[in-house]
Amino acid sequence: MADIFKEVDEDLKRDQALELWRKYGRYLIAFALAVVLGTAGVVAWNNYRESRREADGNTFAQAFQLVGRGDAAAASAAMTDIAASNGAYSILAQLQLAALKQNAGDKAGAISIYDQIAGDTSADQPFRDLATLLSALAGVDTGNAAAIDKKLQPLLSDTSAFRSSAMEIEGLLQLKAGNYAGARKTYQQLADDITAPPGLRQRATQILAWIGEL
Repeated sequence: MADIFKEVDEDLKRDQALELWRKYGRYLIAFALAVVLGTAGVVAWNNYRESRREADGNTFAQAFQLVGRGDAAAASAAMTDIAASNGAYSILAQLQLAALKQNAGDKAGAISIYDQIAGDTSADQPFRDLATLLSALAGVDTGNAAAIDKKLQPLLSDTSAFRSSAMEIEGLLQLKAGNYAGARKTYQQLADDITAPPGLRQRATQILAWIGEL
């Protein structure tokens, strides 16, 4: 009888962990998209003087306006054309195309694009790392935890620009697996990291408080 109660308790905790992901996961997605947009802005600023790249930038901006208007079909078609052009904004278009697929519920399609970028040795390392992070994030709900953890490992190094975000995803994986001790350790490290963005540290503190109630 005690084993039955223990099993029910574990199922309840797992359900609570999934609810926590649903609550906080949208903030991770918003952060990742902000990184994409921020990166796009930096690339545009650095390259706007070059006529060819300026033209590419204008094309990308027009395609992105379609995203803002909610015209997913037209935006996807435009981003696909830009991605296939191998121009200055090809990688950004691929990232946006993956985001459109994810928003449409096609997580597998989005992950496939992210993984392709992550494995593209001709792409700049920050883009590859960002694609790895977004791939891991897209797969948290339904993906293989061990495979996602393997993707995250390079981003968890002290020199990684995405370390804090990778730690947050790592903690969510641990919560989903019922590894509350591991999650507590991960989020405590994140909460104590003065180099991490304030928003991430605040969420880590909130999640630690939630774990303490289990």
